[in-house]
Amino acid sequence: MRKSISELASLTGMDRRRIRAVLCDLSAEQGSKGAVMFESVEALPLLYLSPGDCDLFDLTAERARLAHFQANKSQLEAERLAGSLIEIEAVAAVVGTEYATVRSRLLAISTRAAPQVIGLSIVAVKALLDDLIFEALDELSADAPPAQAL
Repeated sequence: MRKSISELASLTGMDRRRIRAVLCDLSAEQGSKGAVMFESVEALPLLYLSPGDCDLFDLTAERARLAHFQANKSQLEAERLAGSLIEIEAVAAVVGTEYATVRSRLLAISTRAAPQVIGLSIVAVKALLDDLIFEALDELSADAPPAQAL
């Protein structure tokens, strides 16, 4: 059955301009009073399918896809509860705390060394700085990251 753009608009509730754009590649005939007529069997499926929906909807495939993603989500949740996965926010908090500790310990080296280097030779200053750096590194390596944050 042939329908005009106006008739298709009243049937579908779609805008006439959208119908004209979607059906631009479909063969049409001139109807009475110059109306462009389309075969409804060909036009209606084109109007209801989105541009990427060339294939028909496969309910079985969509159910399988949903089941796959649900299984993946359940597996991730089980791994998180078992403790083998850690939330990114917890890791970022621990790493941020550790970086702040390292920064403060390294900045403290110059404050501790300044009064001690006065009057020392270059070799003695180097030895003092090496001692202070190794002391800071030993303190940092002795600290364990907080386990409760992870």
